[in-house]
Amino acid sequence: MPRRANFVVCSLVCLLGPLAGIRAEETPSPAAIEFFEKKVRPILAEHCFECHGDKKQRGGLRVDSRDVLLKGTDNGPALIPGKPNESRLIQALRHEGDIAMPPKGKLPQTSIDVMTEWVAQGAIWPANIVPKPGVLAGTDVWKSHWSFQPIRRSPLPVVVRSSWVQNEIDQFVLAKLESQKLTPSPAADRRTFLRRAYFDVVGLPPAFEDVKAFEEDVRPNAVELAVERLLASPQYGERWGRHWLDVARYADTKGYVFQEDRNYPQAYTYRDWVVKALNRDLPYDQFLLKQIAADQLTSGDDQSDLAAMGFLTLGRRFLNNINDIIDDRIDVVMRGTMGLTVNCARCHDHKYDPIPTQDYYSLYGVFASSKEPKDGAFPLRLVDDNPHNVQVFIRGNSGNRGPEAPRRFLLAIAGENRKPFEKGSGRLEMAQAIVSPDNPLTARVFVNRVWMHYFGAGLVLTPSDFGIRSAPPTHPELLDDLALEFIDSGWSMKSVHRKILLSATYQQSSQDRKDCQAVDPENRLVWKMNRRRLEFEGLRDNLLAVSATLDLTVGGPSVQITTAPFPKRRSVYSFIDRQNLPGLFRTFDLASPDAHNAQRFTTTVPQQALFMLNSPFMLETLKILVNRPEFQREQDPANRIRLLHQWIFSRNPADRELKLGQDYVQSAQASSGTETAAVSGWQNGYGELDSAAGRMKSFELLKHWTGRNWQGGEKVPDDQLGWVMLYAGGGHPGNDLQHSAIRRWIAPRTGALQIRGRLRHRSTEGDGVQCRVISSRSGVAGDWTAQHSETETVVDNLAVEAGDSIDFCTDCRTSPNNDSFLWDFKLKLSAGTAGERTDWDSQADFQGPPPELLSPWERYAQVLLMANEFVFVD
Repeated sequence: MPRRANFVVCSLVCLLGPLAGIRAEETPSPAAIEFFEKKVRPILAEHCFECHGDKKQRGGLRVDSRDVLLKGTDNGPALIPGKPNESRLIQALRHEGDIAMPPKGKLPQTSIDVMTEWVAQGAIWPANIVPKPGVLAGTDVWKSHWSFQPIRRSPLPVVVRSSWVQNEIDQFVLAKLESQKLTPSPAADRRTFLRRAYFDVVGLPPAFEDVKAFEEDVRPNAVELAVERLLASPQYGERWGRHWLDVARYADTKGYVFQEDRNYPQAYTYRDWVVKALNRDLPYDQFLLKQIAADQLTSGDDQSDLAAMGFLTLGRRFLNNINDIIDDRIDVVMRGTMGLTVNCARCHDHKYDPIPTQDYYSLYGVFASSKEPKDGAFPLRLVDDNPHNVQVFIRGNSGNRGPEAPRRFLLAIAGENRKPFEKGSGRLEMAQAIVSPDNPLTARVFVNRVWMHYFGAGLVLTPSDFGIRSAPPTHPELLDDLALEFIDSGWSMKSVHRKILLSATYQQSSQDRKDCQAVDPENRLVWKMNRRRLEFEGLRDNLLAVSATLDLTVGGPSVQITTAPFPKRRSVYSFIDRQNLPGLFRTFDLASPDAHNAQRFTTTVPQQALFMLNSPFMLETLKILVNRPEFQREQDPANRIRLLHQWIFSRNPADRELKLGQDYVQSAQASSGTETAAVSGWQNGYGELDSAAGRMKSFELLKHWTGRNWQGGEKVPDDQLGWVMLYAGGGHPGNDLQHSAIRRWIAPRTGALQIRGRLRHRSTEGDGVQCRVISSRSGVAGDWTAQHSETETVVDNLAVEAGDSIDFCTDCRTSPNNDSFLWDFKLKLSAGTAGERTDWDSQADFQGPPPELLSPWERYAQVLLMANEFVFVD
């Protein structure tokens, strides 16, 4: 049965995101097509087509195409794209009104939600796209598709500007440019290149001293030496390991599960294995083999490679529905390594690619013949268990079995004469077929992913879909040249990085040029370098780096980076909870851990700027930055500005920037004495009344803020202060008269004060509370008692002068039990000069700690950290 029954809201949102704004007449995106094929079509096939398909149309209704749904019946269309609540199809699925489908009972709510969202987003139906004749499975025309052709080495093209060429990449790129009468861009300056390379390779900024040394290095191989240093850095594995974790849909939790630990306690060992494998340049074929079948490759005492199998086992658990778990594993392996959407053949032959349903169930049998042993030492692995073939699930329904599917590799890759797997489950043989040099997909997919991360877009725009629907590569000969060189290098991943980094193509400036823009506005021909925004991990790590607090320890358990106290570990080590992904991660487009992620979206939303303006993490970073000892020792404002530019931008400020900075800080310092935090005039505390004097004997502020209450400590009752607490509408006094609960208001000016309020004691037990209004100038101005009752609290014409305190004091009388009270009141102070405040409200004004204002230097540092130069990479 399709995984629709276990589909959750967060993954629905992630999958539907790309559908927004698509009109039916436009070509749907691959994500929109995937959503329909994986989520919508299975529901229709399972529950609707039998009675409303091409052979039978109960009630005169067909639902097997968008056109017939729009036509509907004599009563009107069955759906109205974009309007699910007005669509009769959705009404019928909800069992609203006279028509109910299916008539024997409603679909699961998650299925109804999928259909509702599908209609809301325009009812995209890929069947409206007429494929080229013969591209479907079972025909031969697919064999001419570029991605299924053997990888071929082409002769280097002849170019005019040969002096620009530094390696084969440039030869192919330049030939394309010259064919369009375009020229490449000038080389970026040395600082720009080094900063770009640092962020791309290790995900961190270069130190100012490193930039200066590189700018002054006159050796002819200075660039090569810099690249080698970066590729040898332990931070390279962390940076590129995070890219692979997107592919592997890494998370530290299982998702929505019952009656079991929702965490994967050892998930981090897989992440750490990936980082170490990349750092030691483990050949890519071995990198994949171990992630799929390490249990069959590991022997002896060293069992560390078993952690690699987290690639398979760390997916969502789908309430332990084994069919969905296996589907997820097929998806991550096939899309992640070969760029094939094999799981679109779960319910029917793939609509576009040469993947019959039987091929899907051939791979299904491989994973069904493997199990996860309950082994505390190696919890992430699979082992072979009762190898067997499975039968095809007709329309994806496990209760409706078809012919047996032998465990073997894909027809499109292995050919007509393929043989069944013979060794256990076949997992190792499957992995070997994936990394075979004769496989036309694996090397192409990998080098395309690497190119995408360096240039912002792949040579193939769909990095995880090399099927019939994919656009051809912009530079097919270059793609194949990179793939062949990758294989010939012994599958060295660092060799691909080195090739790209040392090309003139990569080293171009990112400046726009109108002539090229007019011909190639999307820069698909790579006439310049693309300017790219730092993703969340790069941004956060950059902030930690410039404040000199970044912890460069490699490996270890995951940490919660979104809550105080904020760890200083690199962001790759953050705890990923796929069921409750923090809002901060979603704000900055972190990859969804629910499924394999081909590439991240890039959005611009206000919350991103707000994080940089006032998040606790950002404010903490600013304070640390300007309190660095080097900064505090330097008293000259100009030199302080130079330090900040060196730390944040890896350069010195220009003369104009230096003057602007000095003017800004001088102006901010001049006005800082008049600035105060925006507080409401209230304080919240406890104390004791001197009954004889009619004044407060003591008053102390409550120190602990819960987000809702002011109280004595984290727990109530507090060991020292007892039950005393205050919240917007009332509170609770302490255990004795020395711990009365007090709302204190400070008069801002001289005038006459009116107080109107209501006191309530709702408990049916206890002796109630006593409440007083006490002026620091004139003593008790009002006194009321409430016991299982409520009363008005009114004070008229209370004379106050600026700085007077008015205490709203509540005590427990003789017993501290059952003393919760509600007391809200409004204050009105006689009018002062124009614009001065006259009204206060005890509930509306109630707040937590007032915000701490940034110092002038902190504000200046914040301006620099929010500059495009910090957030973007040129």
